[in-house]
Amino acid sequence: MARMKKRDDGLYQRSITIGRNSDGKPLRKIIYGRTQKELEAKVAEYQEQLKYGMLPANENVTFGEMAKILCDDYKPMVSEGVRKRYVTTCEKHLKELNNIRLRDLKAAHLQSLINRLAQAGYATKSLSGIKQVASQVMRLAMDNDIVMRNVFERIKIPSIEAEKRTPLTEKQIELVNEHCLDHRMGLPVMLMLYAGLRRGELMALRWSHIDLENRVIHVREAWAFEATNVGHRKAPKTSSGKRDIPILDNLYSVLVRVKMDAKSSLVCPTAEGVEMTNIAWRRAWESYMHHLNIAAGGRVGSRSRPKITAIEPFTAHQLRHTFITLCHEAGIDVKVTQDMAGHADIRTTLGIYTHLTKVKKEEAVDTLNAHIAAKSKTKRDEMER
Repeated sequence: MARMKKRDDGLYQRSITIGRNSDGKPLRKIIYGRTQKELEAKVAEYQEQLKYGMLPANENVTFGEMAKILCDDYKPMVSEGVRKRYVTTCEKHLKELNNIRLRDLKAAHLQSLINRLAQAGYATKSLSGIKQVASQVMRLAMDNDIVMRNVFERIKIPSIEAEKRTPLTEKQIELVNEHCLDHRMGLPVMLMLYAGLRRGELMALRWSHIDLENRVIHVREAWAFEATNVGHRKAPKTSSGKRDIPILDNLYSVLVRVKMDAKSSLVCPTAEGVEMTNIAWRRAWESYMHHLNIAAGGRVGSRSRPKITAIEPFTAHQLRHTFITLCHEAGIDVKVTQDMAGHADIRTTLGIYTHLTKVKKEEAVDTLNAHIAAKSKTKRDEMER
């Protein structure tokens, strides 16, 4: 065994045999350490890596190089959408790890990145997705004997309170109903509000999927953008996404009237009758929100007068949330609501139901407190007389 040697610059070094060449001569590697203890630890780690088959030629492989292999070559069986998610995550969020050698990566590298993204407002789900892709890269390196373990496995995702989604107010619902026929986004909004469709399901919906005779909407496809502006058709988000939704009376009358003048096979097309891009959807939504605001008494701002917002803007997902809220208020069984909403896990539906019950209970307590306070005041007034 080669002995430890102290260099003139104060570092300690030791030479170890890492294999033999084609002539049978030993191949040696010199390992350095700032202290004897550090050097012994590095030698032990390196020998352990050799024991498990790590090749010296792989020592300098970087995270970026392994990420490229993961995205381009190693996952031929995943969907194009998943592959694009890998690419986007690596290019957008994990690029600062690209030039670090895999063997030099520490948990702190990714933990620091995750913490900064959390402070920037990223949702827990997004942070978990970033961690998942980084771990996939490390697992691929493990499979190829480049590293011995996945240092990202125990990264902690900061606990971030989810943004509370609120259902539409009575005023907002009233405006949606009143103006469902005087804007091209009127019907799409009604479908999300009264059928609980996801945006992607709505954008893929064709008139052939709507059975007006039997009053049923057959959800069979979804529209996905996968980090691009132009989307494509795919299966719904989950297997539960394929479902048949009963058409409510108020929605039925709107569908009948709109279908009479429909010039496209799509229920939610562009003005030209084709599938919407991500940008086209955003512009159409902004136009619709502006239309509702003007209808509610608002106005556009200018240099001489400020903008008046008469109605709070809402999102597509708020409409779906409102549909589930309406089901809860109507006393619909949670299992039936789960089926109509296309939730794969009943806990998702139960979570919304539980939250709504809690809100109603809090409102009931406030009402009861106000009632008791009013009665007490009335009694005091009578006694003072």
